[in-house]
Amino acid sequence: MTRFRMAGATALLLLVTGCGGGTSQGEAPRTVLAAAPAPTEEVRNLVLPLDDYRLSVNEIYLIESAQDRLTRACMRKRGYDWEVIDHRNHYPDLRNRRRYGVIEMAVAKEMGYKSNARLMGSTDITARKTDREKRLGPAEKQAALNPADGCYKRSGDQLAHGNEVDEGLVNKLNSLSLDKALKSPAGARATRSWARCMRERGHPYRDFYAAAEDPRWTRSDTPSRAERQTAEADVTCKRRVGLVKVLSEQERAIQNRDIREHRDYFARLRSAKDRHLAAARAVLGRR
Repeated sequence: MTRFRMAGATALLLLVTGCGGGTSQGEAPRTVLAAAPAPTEEVRNLVLPLDDYRLSVNEIYLIESAQDRLTRACMRKRGYDWEVIDHRNHYPDLRNRRRYGVIEMAVAKEMGYKSNARLMGSTDITARKTDREKRLGPAEKQAALNPADGCYKRSGDQLAHGNEVDEGLVNKLNSLSLDKALKSPAGARATRSWARCMRERGHPYRDFYAAAEDPRWTRSDTPSRAERQTAEADVTCKRRVGLVKVLSEQERAIQNRDIREHRDYFARLRSAKDRHLAAARAVLGRR
């Protein structure tokens, strides 16, 4: 059994390092992450049935706020302090923003195929978490972040206690539904149409994954002109053939069938998620 972890959005919530902004002499440079282009309506509406059983970015931040409170109490017992990152805004659920590759023209023009935490729309929180870790001395870091008994881990364990559930199936089904959608007659037709459209524009890729994973794009952290132009053509062709609409409709049907087929499992999963969030709210409700 594994604990109900912060799945889905978590991959893009990992700390990213960058710096800038004015600082006083002797202070570490303040992390500044530029905001990504605003999400399109299509991205905002790209929600799949399995998403309801996995933590959204706002739910992750709710749990992290409670975890910060518990971590601060633990750290104070060890003779240290811990910054609590509270008062978090509510962010749109963008966990599927890159599920079908780059699908927004503004993102393609600026970022090409590059993907990072900026795309979650919560760069202020990511920057604050990065700065908090920068300020920790060696002893503080050990007390807070030791993977065996650090205060942050202990606090996470406390919040998740009693909410154990095997996430393997939902993660597997979440991956399989996309594979099945791509291999469905409608998905395969849309992919072939996309590839034909790309060839006409001088970009011969078998599918949008091959385009995004072109080795040329890994040579620099900054997207080249060729990368951006390819990504722009990619978005144009996806729009022309309606690829996102086709794949998302296929996935919704597949995932709804999966939920019906594994009804008891998903009931347990939802219950574990609700208990985890309730535990966090109880901590945040204390005075």
